[in-house]
Amino acid sequence: MQSRVFFSITILLLVLILAFTGCMTVSDVQEPGPVTEITTPTIVPTTEVSEIETFTPSPTPTAISLTSEDINLHFMDVAFGSGSIYLVRLPPSSKRTTISLNAGTSSDRQIIESFAVKFNKLSQSNMLFENVKEGQSGDIRVKFLSPEGMKAVDLDGEMDWLNREFYCDGVICAKIKGYDIYLNSEMVGEQRTHYILRSLLYTLGFKGDSLQYQDSIFAYPENSVTELSFLDEKAIQVMYGLGMYDGMTVYDVKGVLFFK
Repeated sequence: MQSRVFFSITILLLVLILAFTGCMTVSDVQEPGPVTEITTPTIVPTTEVSEIETFTPSPTPTAISLTSEDINLHFMDVAFGSGSIYLVRLPPSSKRTTISLNAGTSSDRQIIESFAVKFNKLSQSNMLFENVKEGQSGDIRVKFLSPEGMKAVDLDGEMDWLNREFYCDGVICAKIKGYDIYLNSEMVGEQRTHYILRSLLYTLGFKGDSLQYQDSIFAYPENSVTELSFLDEKAIQVMYGLGMYDGMTVYDVKGVLFFK
């Protein structure tokens, strides 16, 4: 009897010990910590953007609102000066006209040679040598003189009504006597270029001036234009075309240009 009681007590104690031991070994339940939200980056597909090429339209050339009558009238203005009664241009020839330069610079030479090239493209009846000669042996002779030397050039003589002198700012810039061109050596820049070209054109028959077109190299009064205008080029084409010849009167020229 006592042994049963003892056994029961032993079993009870063993159960209590096991229960107590289980409670001591159970891990404490940890409270959940703060949850860190992990954001997955959104990948946005990109499209490669090529550089946009900007198109700049080329400027449209301004239409030249000139008629053949405008060209012919301009020619009449620049071909006949106040004393000219007939054309005094180079006679048609298969021989090229030479130009010589005395006391000029390399820049002066280049200006004359460039002019000769342009003239040859416009002319149908005469050609100029495109290489300028040194000295005074050309058919057309360009000479640079000091201001004092310019004053000494005498324009009087046979057919002196064909000779001319140009003034700029009250100073003599150029004198033309026949096929001799005298230029003031103190001129510089655009003024120097202008009177080289204007004098050459005078010896080629352009004795007059333009009162209407200020962009013309023939514009009056004095100017410093250094390029032939559209009308100036056309005037050369008319003068040295196949319909004009040395010695034509104003009446003859009008008959060719304005016949109906």
